[in-house]
Amino acid sequence: MNDKYMPPQPPPYGFSSAPPAGSQSYAPQGYPQQGSLPQGYLPQGYPQQAYSQPGYPAQSSAPPPPSFTSFPSQSYGATPPQSYEPPPPPHAYGPTPPQNYGANPPQMSTTIITVQPSGWYNRNNRNKPQSNAVGAAALIFFSGGMNIAWSIGFHGLYFSFAPLHTRLAWFIGAIIGAVLSCFLANKLPKKIVFCFCSFLVMIGGILMAATTFNIKAVEASLYLDGIANGLVFAPALALTGEVAVPYMRGVTASTIEHMCYMSGFFVQVIYTTSWNSSSSTSFNGENMHGVLSTVFGLIGLIVACMLCIESPVMLLANGNEQQALDALRRLQRPYTMTTETFVQLEEHKRYLAQNAELSTGQCIAQAIPALLRLCYLRALNAMSLSAFVLYTIIMPLPPLYISLFIPTWKYVVYIVCRWVPTFITSLCVESAGRKKPTLLGLLGCGGMAIGIAKLIMDWPYAVWDTLFVLVCIFQAFAGIAFSGTSAYLTEAFPLGVKQHFIAFTFIVEMLIYIIISSVTYSRTGHGLYFCILAGLCLLGFLLGFWCLPETRRTTLRESQEKFKGFLSKGF
Repeated sequence: MNDKYMPPQPPPYGFSSAPPAGSQSYAPQGYPQQGSLPQGYLPQGYPQQAYSQPGYPAQSSAPPPPSFTSFPSQSYGATPPQSYEPPPPPHAYGPTPPQNYGANPPQMSTTIITVQPSGWYNRNNRNKPQSNAVGAAALIFFSGGMNIAWSIGFHGLYFSFAPLHTRLAWFIGAIIGAVLSCFLANKLPKKIVFCFCSFLVMIGGILMAATTFNIKAVEASLYLDGIANGLVFAPALALTGEVAVPYMRGVTASTIEHMCYMSGFFVQVIYTTSWNSSSSTSFNGENMHGVLSTVFGLIGLIVACMLCIESPVMLLANGNEQQALDALRRLQRPYTMTTETFVQLEEHKRYLAQNAELSTGQCIAQAIPALLRLCYLRALNAMSLSAFVLYTIIMPLPPLYISLFIPTWKYVVYIVCRWVPTFITSLCVESAGRKKPTLLGLLGCGGMAIGIAKLIMDWPYAVWDTLFVLVCIFQAFAGIAFSGTSAYLTEAFPLGVKQHFIAFTFIVEMLIYIIISSVTYSRTGHGLYFCILAGLCLLGFLLGFWCLPETRRTTLRESQEKFKGFLSKGF
């Protein structure tokens, strides 16, 4: 071999047992002369000067030595080459899989922030299983919105003469269901609750669809649907807050609850005021109501059986960490374990640890300020949809002649003005926040209510077209004001009393409907009603600056901290 040419030696790492190059016990390696390669040996892409220098080339003039996989396999005797394992990823790549720390998890020195996907479509597609998990409740709420509209006066002319008990049946049933949900809180899987309530809605719809002008059957249907809505309300909102990621919780809650109620209200107003048939033998508006409720109940039953996912928080609380991890995996697409899955699991553990330190008395004391604020807002929401608002549209006609002399387009404009702002605000509750739309809506409602009260008091000299315009603007501001309350309900209360206080808020709202629907109508009382409503809205606007927190894109643990006490000035 020519001494003037010394081919470069292969790297030493990976072949610790390789003999030195000058050993005579091994066959010559047969390196080719410069410029030629043996048959079947692919060029490695080394520069020419690498073969013209003895030993390894200088670090500055040649690339670093390649790994052993860049060379053709060689035989150095009986010692096999050692396996190569890649180095472990750095710590910033992801957290260590969670350990069971009990009630006091250690504080991590590294804070990992979950980055939301860019673009509305990507966020919605990735987190769609979270809204699907409570999709059955959305269909139940849709049916409930139809029954709220029916109960406050959007029904056929025949049922305008129905007894008061029939018109209040849905609200009474909703209260019964909400009370039952307090006793069953966290004792039954959410899937069973959703399936049972969907079945009640379906049975109630069949009763209404199969009968014609039968007050007893309609009353039974209203009771069944009301019980289903009251029973599912608290578990559905609690589950929504626990399965949704922080940057989707507000949107999911508002679209599942408030927007679905208003969508049902919208559908009921549209087809009831457009229905012309009053024959006892024909298919009437109440039959259509029953058919829709049956369809919603059936679809809700299917969705509950196939898509409902239990709360990972409750699974962790029951000691089922692997099931909680699997639930988190199935709540985001693609259904694989990611860094974000473990981050969410750790956050749920911290949320449980924070609430485990609170006794029942401490939970109640901490929840009362949030309860008062949310009961106030939900009561105003009921007042903005009550029968007195409907009477404002049909003035100066008597209340019984709802759809006889009022053009249908007025009802359509009225409900569109309420539904469209609700739809838009529900989708923007994470970008615009909860607090700012609520304050803007309350201010607008208060101003419009003052104008409505003034025109009612000026009867018979009022301009009724102006009154109708003010009512429509009032509904638009109401849609903006109360969409964020759904998100507040999912995050305001401590875990130990969450479902109980959500149910209590719902009961207060139903009581407001019952009280207003039971009052005998008079024009003086009508004007006084809007004076009181204006004062309450403006008071809520002023107090909201100091009492309402802003909880968008926060974890449940952080939201719960913001609701402590009565003062919360942040935006």
